[in-house]
Amino acid sequence: RLCTRGDLQQDHKYGETFAPTSRFSMVCLIIAIATQLGWQLFQFDIRGAFLCADIERDIYLKLPPGYEPPPGKSAKLRKSLYGLHQSPSVFHSLIEGWLLKYGFKAIGKDRVTFLLECCKSLILLSMYVDDRIVTTNDKKLYDQFLKDLS
Repeated sequence: RLCTRGDLQQDHKYGETFAPTSRFSMVCLIIAIATQLGWQLFQFDIRGAFLCADIERDIYLKLPPGYEPPPGKSAKLRKSLYGLHQSPSVFHSLIEGWLLKYGFKAIGKDRVTFLLECCKSLILLSMYVDDRIVTTNDKKLYDQFLKDLS
């Protein structure tokens, strides 16, 4: 797995690095809602999450030993990588935009907790970087959401 050495990134080239994350109190609230209403509770991780997001700035890599670009060429990142300072922020923007287009509504000003209402079915989701905690009263809707997300 290729990771960047974020500790070697130049300070002025980061751009936005902050990615909001769910507070522990929100996670507890979601668990309490699921328990009180008898809803199913799920947790999932988005594998390779940071690789999904496009990089908005020009970032060039020094390749690991054994990999040399052709003469006069360099290695430019097109996607985010683990270890890059701006990866969490870039990924959060991508997933937040996708959730809003899918029909979720952001709850609260921190924009990490989302609600999807579809007829009498609900999905309540909160994010912590690339992990999600979800509760729902409709497993079929949740399964379709996961299918559409992948």
